[in-house]
Amino acid sequence: MAMTIEDILQKTTDLPTIPAAALRVIQEADLSSCTASTVASTISTDQSLTAKVLRLSNSAYYGLSREIVDLQEAVVVLGMRCVRNLAMVAATYPWMSKALTGYSLEPRAMWTHSFGTAVGAQLIAQRARIKNDDTAFTAGLLHDLGKVALSVWLEKRFNVIVSVAERESLPFNLAEKRVLGFDHTEVGYHLAKSWNIPDTLALAIRYHHAPSESPVKNTFVDCVHVGDYLTMTMGFGLGGDGLHYEFDEDSLDRLGLSFTDLDAIMDAFVHSYHAYDSLFQELSVA
Repeated sequence: MAMTIEDILQKTTDLPTIPAAALRVIQEADLSSCTASTVASTISTDQSLTAKVLRLSNSAYYGLSREIVDLQEAVVVLGMRCVRNLAMVAATYPWMSKALTGYSLEPRAMWTHSFGTAVGAQLIAQRARIKNDDTAFTAGLLHDLGKVALSVWLEKRFNVIVSVAERESLPFNLAEKRVLGFDHTEVGYHLAKSWNIPDTLALAIRYHHAPSESPVKNTFVDCVHVGDYLTMTMGFGLGGDGLHYEFDEDSLDRLGLSFTDLDAIMDAFVHSYHAYDSLFQELSVA
């Protein structure tokens, strides 16, 4: 019997979850009522998340001369958008750092790729002068959400999908769709919608491989597509699905960027990515 996306979401016993406080931060990110104080207050309702964000805030990466002791101080010193990103990082790392056997991803490989895409998407948003570039970061971080849900179902189908991809020169997600009837972007979209994540983010998850197919104009879809491409190009967190990636040049046009901009972003991306090593070390013990 063919499985459906509903089967995946109902029968997968280890679906990714995200703390309620982090979800509220996502849901309220673009509201006019969202302030540094409300972000700090929302995160503070979850003691575990608060402790992780404070640990990350005090990472050697930021090189602060004194210790940050509470979230209100963190948003003053680091800025609201930075703290919001740290909350997303802390909330997703536990399940993103696990091995995904169905995609031949070793422990932390999914995390490496997702975090790289988040960094790339934010840099692209900044280069394109898009407001709320931290939304691009969150979209990049969550773009492969569907892989976490789908992985266990691919373990016995992976070789077939790879064979189809190689034989027909298809990107892995299209080979997934050929074999399963759907791909990880669709699974991720349905899971995101079940979390009541804003459409801006859900669409980036759904269309990050095919941004021109998005039913509505969404610059964050394009930011994540280009960020994903940069991360794949650099080989960060590649698994069995890193066989072929179709880059949609129209994304650059919609963002008002050129390949010259992309070269400049690539340099900044590599620098920023490697600079996060100390942050990764904090996460592994957080």
